[in-house]
Amino acid sequence: MDEALWGNVSLAPWCLARRLRGAGLGFSGRGTAKTVRARRGKPTARIAGPRGELLLYLFGRQGAANVEMSGPDAAVQALRRVRFGM
Repeated sequence: MDEALWGNVSLAPWCLARRLRGAGLGFSGRGTAKTVRARRGKPTARIAGPRGELLLYLFGRQGAANVEMSGPDAAVQALRRVRFGM
């Protein structure tokens, strides 16, 4: 199931991150070395967590998702301002 969830995260990450401005974005699934770049840009923030939690975050359930954000302060602040979701 984790591989299927990761497939959903990595299928079209640019579409899910289209509202982010002023920063790049990468995702990494907890327990794997795989990383997906969703949006190019500097500075770059990273969201890490279990694959299902990444999907929760990207589909607009930021308050419910158990993820960790890292990166330069400017990138993390840009990430916190955007509302993801379809």
